[in-house]
Amino acid sequence: MRTTSADLHTLTGAYAVNALSETERAAFETHLVRCTSCATEVSELAATATRLGTAVEFPPPPHLRARVLAAAGETRQLPPRTPRAARNWRPAGGALLAAACLVAAVVLTVQVTQPDSGRLTQLASEYGRFSDLLSTPDARLVSANGPGGSTATAVISPSRNEVLFVTRAMPAPPADHVYQLWLINPTGPHSAGVLPSGSAPLLAAGVPDAQRVAVTVEPQGGSPTPTTDPVMVITVA
Repeated sequence: MRTTSADLHTLTGAYAVNALSETERAAFETHLVRCTSCATEVSELAATATRLGTAVEFPPPPHLRARVLAAAGETRQLPPRTPRAARNWRPAGGALLAAACLVAAVVLTVQVTQPDSGRLTQLASEYGRFSDLLSTPDARLVSANGPGGSTATAVISPSRNEVLFVTRAMPAPPADHVYQLWLINPTGPHSAGVLPSGSAPLLAAGVPDAQRVAVTVEPQGGSPTPTTDPVMVITVA
């Protein structure tokens, strides 16, 4: 294949990582002798490739997965363009798709930086459930403000009878106390568990027809029923 002068300027990256054919390499090296800009770019790209080859991977911050899920619920999304007679898109579909992609990205990052088989099995199960929920057709996403400038996002799927709850910038509870999540349906509040530390997501299930999600401050270990007024309430139905 004949390589033009314009084509040669686009081969700097491939040359730097030794990805050219013999014919292309010969033509490019001839060009390189008289092209200062390409020579400079090749030098920079080769140095970058060398650094990437010796890079040290660091684990992501523990709060990253919660932050990306919460951020997905705070970005306004435009509805997909569909024919007027076929408008059957689910609420917050764009945000849910973004959240699902972000979950997948976080899983991949952890798999690369924490190559422990036992931990990977746990992460695959945990994030697999998150991703399944986010991709459910009836899943919907609701966000609300909390104490101290914090925010919370709830993703609920009635068909799966599950709620994914994520907080962001939640202030620490008082000493010897915890935040406890409640799913409220027509029969009253039902404990969904104590919120993990570090704003980690909590996936709750088993409470049909949940209409609201609430957070209260409870003694260490949690309570069978709420003992304080909620510090945050999100209507999900």
